[in-house]
Amino acid sequence: MKTIKILTLIMLTCFLTACNQDDAIVDNVFDGSLVGLGFTSDASGTLVVPPEGLNTTAEVSTTSAATVDRTFDVTVNNDLSTGDSADYTVGTLTIPANSFFGTLNLALGNFDNLPDLIVQQVTVDIAVPEGVVIIGSESFTFNYLKFVICNDLVLTLDEDNFADERNWNITDSSGAIVVQCSDFANCPTSPNSGSVPAGQFVFNFNLPDGCYTFNILDSFGDGQFDGN
Repeated sequence: MKTIKILTLIMLTCFLTACNQDDAIVDNVFDGSLVGLGFTSDASGTLVVPPEGLNTTAEVSTTSAATVDRTFDVTVNNDLSTGDSADYTVGTLTIPANSFFGTLNLALGNFDNLPDLIVQQVTVDIAVPEGVVIIGSESFTFNYLKFVICNDLVLTLDEDNFADERNWNITDSSGAIVVQCSDFANCPTSPNSGSVPAGQFVFNFNLPDGCYTFNILDSFGDGQFDGN
């Protein structure tokens, strides 16, 4: 009788050990089963591409870990992508061993041929293996824009009937005024308030590379408001 009780205890111990291993949800031999997979978001913000190019990533998550690295194929969705295929190189979607998170790498380049001031996008879809379900998003969109420095600037002011009350200036990062209305002959100035009719005032100037602040001032204190 004692022998039977000992054997029963050993079998019970083995059973409990096996249950604890199952609770870890570790897919030791990855075969595509018991896995949910997807991007944790569906789009990036606008990525600014410098002349030397840009490397970026999108995060993916899965519902199970594995003891080996796992890779999944992705395809470019040409119906949703607006950028030229020469703009980017799509890398591999990889989830490292023993991790629930991974990344898809994307390299952006082709700087000289990128259009100025137009946001482009490339959308990629996960090529879902059989037995894998989508969690989160199946697709991810990278939005990108060419880095452009605009040194030649145009300032346009649509003024009311009290344009002569207005003045403006531009200061650099040190606070020094680098451009102001008095630098131009067509500033809406007059000795008598309200004597300059409503109209459009256009100023053209050039600023070196840097950070600037535009300041517009109203001598009467009510901004661009003519009483109506």
